[in-house]
Amino acid sequence: MVSKVLSLDDYCVLTFNTTSNALKAERVLKDANAEFIIMPTLREISSSCGLSVKTPPENLQFVLDILARQGVPVEGMYHVLRRKRHNEVSKLEQVNKA
Repeated sequence: MVSKVLSLDDYCVLTFNTTSNALKAERVLKDANAEFIIMPTLREISSSCGLSVKTPPENLQFVLDILARQGVPVEGMYHVLRRKRHNEVSKLEQVNKA
């Protein structure tokens, strides 16, 4: 599953305001067997924390629901399309402030 997420060219990124929240998200999502990886926050995305969650778009709502239930606040949500060496990043409407 991790290798599938690693190689995605169309994915969603969740950012967090602290490293502590990013690590809590990792723990909570692992416990829920969610499809995701922790990755460095992209240069194109400004964030207070250098870690982000990468997940397939079709799993975004599942991931957000888990994080909300566990009280993990999400700072920002983005849709990313990788085009060769360039990322097209679109900010998504925030739905989980936990």
